[in-house]
Amino acid sequence: MTRRILIPLCLALLLSPLYAWAQTPLKIGVLAYRPKPQVLAAWQPLGRYLEEQLALPVELGVYTYPELESAIAQNSLDVIATNSGHHILLRERNHLSGPLVTLIQREGDQGLSTFGGVIFTRADAPATTAFESLAGGTIATTTTSSLGGFQMQAYEMVVSGLPMPAQKKLLLTGMPHDAVVEAVLAGRTEFGFVRTGVLEAMAREGKLDMSAIRIINPQHQPGFPLALSTRLYPEWPVVTMPQVDEQLARRITVALLSLPAGHPASLAAGIRGFTIPADYAGVENLLRTLRLPPYNVAPEFTLADVLRHYWPWIMALAGLVALLAFNQWRFRLQGKRLNQIIWGTGAGAWEWNVQTGAAILNERWAEIIGYTLDELAPVSIETWTKFTHPDDLKRSDALLEKHFRRETEAYECEVRMRHKDGSWVWVLTRGRVVEWTRGGQPLWMAGTHLDITERKLAEEKLQLAASVFTHSNEGIMITDAAGSIIDVNDAFTRITGYPREEVLGRNPRMLRSGRQPPEYYQAMWKALLDKGHWYGEIWNRRKSGEAYAEMLTISAVHDAAGNIGHYVALLADITLAKEHQHQLEHIAHYDALTGLPNRVLLADRMHQAIAQSERRSQALATVYLDLDGFKAVNDRYGHDAGDELLIAVAGRMKDALRDGDTLARIGGDEFVAILTDLNDARDCEQALSRLLQAAADPVTIHGDILRVSASIGVTLYPDDAAEADQLLRHADQAMYQAKQSGKNRYHFFDIAHDASVKAHGETLQRLQVALANNELMLHYQPKVNMRTGEVIGVEALVRWQHPERGLLLPAEFLPAIENHALAAELDNWVLDAALAQLAQWHRDGLGLHVSVNVGARLLQQRDFVALLRTKLARHPDLPPNLLELEVLETSALEDMAGVAEIMRACAGFGVQFALDDFGTGYSSLTYLRRLPAQTLKIDQSFVCDLLHDPDDLAIVEGVVGMATSFRRQVIAEGVETVAHGEMLLPLGCELGQGYGIARPMPPGELPQWLADWHPDPRWTAWRDRNFRRDDLPLLFAEVDHRAWIHALEACLADGGEAPPLMDAHQCRFGVWLEREGMLRHCAEPVFQSIPPLHHRVHELGVELLDLHRRSRKDEALARLPELHALRDALVEKLRRLLASNCCY
Repeated sequence: MTRRILIPLCLALLLSPLYAWAQTPLKIGVLAYRPKPQVLAAWQPLGRYLEEQLALPVELGVYTYPELESAIAQNSLDVIATNSGHHILLRERNHLSGPLVTLIQREGDQGLSTFGGVIFTRADAPATTAFESLAGGTIATTTTSSLGGFQMQAYEMVVSGLPMPAQKKLLLTGMPHDAVVEAVLAGRTEFGFVRTGVLEAMAREGKLDMSAIRIINPQHQPGFPLALSTRLYPEWPVVTMPQVDEQLARRITVALLSLPAGHPASLAAGIRGFTIPADYAGVENLLRTLRLPPYNVAPEFTLADVLRHYWPWIMALAGLVALLAFNQWRFRLQGKRLNQIIWGTGAGAWEWNVQTGAAILNERWAEIIGYTLDELAPVSIETWTKFTHPDDLKRSDALLEKHFRRETEAYECEVRMRHKDGSWVWVLTRGRVVEWTRGGQPLWMAGTHLDITERKLAEEKLQLAASVFTHSNEGIMITDAAGSIIDVNDAFTRITGYPREEVLGRNPRMLRSGRQPPEYYQAMWKALLDKGHWYGEIWNRRKSGEAYAEMLTISAVHDAAGNIGHYVALLADITLAKEHQHQLEHIAHYDALTGLPNRVLLADRMHQAIAQSERRSQALATVYLDLDGFKAVNDRYGHDAGDELLIAVAGRMKDALRDGDTLARIGGDEFVAILTDLNDARDCEQALSRLLQAAADPVTIHGDILRVSASIGVTLYPDDAAEADQLLRHADQAMYQAKQSGKNRYHFFDIAHDASVKAHGETLQRLQVALANNELMLHYQPKVNMRTGEVIGVEALVRWQHPERGLLLPAEFLPAIENHALAAELDNWVLDAALAQLAQWHRDGLGLHVSVNVGARLLQQRDFVALLRTKLARHPDLPPNLLELEVLETSALEDMAGVAEIMRACAGFGVQFALDDFGTGYSSLTYLRRLPAQTLKIDQSFVCDLLHDPDDLAIVEGVVGMATSFRRQVIAEGVETVAHGEMLLPLGCELGQGYGIARPMPPGELPQWLADWHPDPRWTAWRDRNFRRDDLPLLFAEVDHRAWIHALEACLADGGEAPPLMDAHQCRFGVWLEREGMLRHCAEPVFQSIPPLHHRVHELGVELLDLHRRSRKDEALARLPELHALRDALVEKLRRLLASNCCY
């Protein structure tokens, strides 16, 4: 009976705690490592899992660090999940038990029971991944209590020899870690500390682009897939509070260890379950090393304890200190005597504590740089670094390190120091380490400063004179007063062929070629005697007998008494320049590839043919021919094959014409033929058929059969009674009709196009109304020097504020008034409006130059010069040189002599001139020489495509070279992007205008734009660079690479274009890379990274073409950003290669 009573009673006693727990919810606290709602949503399923396993109600909450510590202090939690470091702090403060389990983090299909810390910065920060970059930088972290978000990173800094991050350098964001990432990306701090996995989680959630950050001190641990900067430590522990029943704690442990990796609770929390408790001794060691809570309080240790335990050592130390003090006194006494000796030598003296940076200087040290010692106080090693030239500091530091490593007995260095008056003085500093630490490190160093400025200046002058004489590219010849040669340099020998020993004592007349008459030399000597110098071109003869052209400068050198003691002649061989000038004349008239006449000669032939047609009363056909399919051949077989095809087809077409006809090449695959002496249209049809047949016949090149055809447009004069350039446009329009009709055919221009005439008339009438109603206005587009950032002026551009159609651009109405009297009326209005605005700006203090386009009709009016004078007279305070008139190249050619005379007359009272749209007309070197225009404007049609069109790049380079040869200023229109400017600057074209700088704007907006304008740093970087023509192939290589990418994109976009050469060894860039590029740049580190990148571009291109061919066009197009990234990376390396080759 007793047994029956005792057994139920015992069971009741045993189960009573469980019953009590069953009535009270189990409260679980989780650290808010991410935003609270996100963490709660992730861990709530685990709470429900525990409810099921324990048959208990569970309340799960998410807490920040302060909230979690407060809840534990109030005993309002039963189970805690927090990071390892926080757990140890809580364990010591609250006497918690050891961990029940350790969390296993989920990363893909992998489980991680360890974690670490990550240090990161923005990707656009200075490129470094070393720990040293953290020194002095600002750091964002959630809290210093965070193990993965601060303590792990701080530990790595300390063990690497860096100090703990200062509190003033920290930005404490609070939890979650997302706030740290946001602070770094927003630029509020330089660096961020987070625990591993946070960055990847934010990237998966779309909150972070990993390419926007860079990892500092990246670590690669086997089997650990996350970004890491520290050692690894055990993952989060799960701990119970003391009030939790031991039996319940065991059940919680079993439930957590039994949680499957694939359970919804695991998946939601981003974990793979839990494992047996890990060893957290490493975390304790970290906290002890950093002296962080709970190990931040040292044990009490009294003075009595010290005396009791270390009395003998203290006495010995006191004796040692006394001995050291005595020796220090003797050393100071000796130092004082040494200072007195040094003072007598005029040298400055210094002492430096290498470990603390403290310094002792004497008064003479300060006097050398123009100061008193009081003015420099307080002094330290920073005083030295502040006044020493940065370049010399680097050399000094290197010499100091050698001395500190005991590789040299003493330290000695010549440096420049900034004097009080702003100049640099040269100082010879000598010294040595006079005291070392017990660890063998330098402690005290002493030495002297000696002013050697005068000696250095004398040395520099001697070195400069010797260097100029020896290394000058120009020949230098020195004679005595009688004309006998007393010295020549190596360049003289290279130019003339005469060794130095053969010319000493001889007269320079030994070099005469006989091409100049005696009067030439008489004038030379007269100028030398009258002015003391002579400069000019002369033909001399080398030792080999070869005549050569020479640019010669002779200067008389007088002695102290004013008598001529010597003559110095500087001579440069300009034979190649002379030959190049002749070649330019030929290039100006004939196409370099086919040998056919070019635009220049074609213009002349057309004027002659028109005159002949009028004299003979016969017709003239202007034939515009464009090859069909040539671009596809060029892209598929390469530019070399394309060039050979052009040569072959050009020869056939020339043979198809009569002797009196002209065939010219005016563009890549565009030709113009002039057929003369025709009675009617039928007379030229046979010639047109022969031209079609000549173009369509196949051409075999390197075993490949190439086929093209031709589309031909024809206009007949005098039925089409237009000027020469208009005839070309009409033939061009007819050619496009032929193309639209199916290609491989010819089409005659329809002169009587009623619809266009009617529209033209309506536009003219409406424009007259617009002028009368003041509907026109001027916008102004800035023109700048891209290299310096200077705004050199603005161009006035007309706009039409149409009452129905809104603001109209010039292209929508100016073509209608071309060759119409209204054009002169409009130009007149523009000139008046621009002058009024220019005068207003001048009164407001804006010293801007304004350029105005002037058409041929107004410019060639007889009274234009007087008209312009009258307009300027209305603004008497306005300097005329602030006005620049832009003349269309084609307009100037209509009456060359008349236009030149008008331009000279206007220039006489200060007005400037520019040739607009240069390169689109039929200009020649002769015309350029005759027209007094100070500026050439390169047409935007060449500038816009020069990034990916080698032909346009060559044209722009040629125009810049031509402008330089004729001492003209050149400006590029159509600078649409920073990349355009980066391409133009190395070519020597510093001036630009276009949307990449500024769009045309109303005059009221210009002052604010001027205040806000800053040139792109990639342009101003050219301030300190000088481009060498030897590096021009680098620019063409970049454009060839861009052209290849452009061609591939065109092929992928519509499939109609043939793909470029896909073999990386055969594309134009690949050929340059493996030949000239390898030959010139193979030793440069940046070049060595280009070939693999180029091969990757081609590999990706092959992949994209394969996707396209398999009808997966959308996939191919979606991967174009990869191609662009590779392109930009390769271009960036080419730019670095170019920059490294430029002179500074």
